[in-house]
Amino acid sequence: MAATEAKKGGYTYWKRDIDDGHVLPDNRPVKMDAGAAAQAELPKTDSVGSSWNSAGTWEEKDMSVPARAELEKILNDESFALLETESGRVNGCKASVTGDSQAYHIRGRPRLGFEFKVKLSWKGKFDGEEVSGELEVQDLDSSDLDGFDIRIKPAGDASKKAAEALKKGSRPAIKKAAELLTQRLLSR
Repeated sequence: MAATEAKKGGYTYWKRDIDDGHVLPDNRPVKMDAGAAAQAELPKTDSVGSSWNSAGTWEEKDMSVPARAELEKILNDESFALLETESGRVNGCKASVTGDSQAYHIRGRPRLGFEFKVKLSWKGKFDGEEVSGELEVQDLDSSDLDGFDIRIKPAGDASKKAAEALKKGSRPAIKKAAELLTQRLLSR
């Protein structure tokens, strides 16, 4: 007998035991049609902030893989010059990026944090000669884009002058690449 009464009352057992249970609203599940179900689903985004976080509190998302790939793409792009002077132009030709990156959503504002190690092969023309070599940035950190060291290894005697120019002249280009990375990933 008790089992039959439980089935009538459903999972809201407490409603059956009170005198004014009939006043409470009926809370049985209602089947949704396909249109209402599709409308109720939230679209998924690649952005930093979640749809449920309307207050804009702290959120963190791992962005290491897309950030490394995007920075490599920026540095390998032929239109992106590491050094451009009247005596020549030097571009990156093969970039390798390792490290971590996080996208943050803090107080309603998206931010990108990263700590990368960048190895880059470069080539181009400088003072009328073909030049090439390797460039390495040990600690490219989003919190200090002015404080990274650049190590340059020329690939021959002709490349030594270009390497000296790159030591001074490539810093703004690498900083611009990091800013471009931030802009591209946070606009998704």
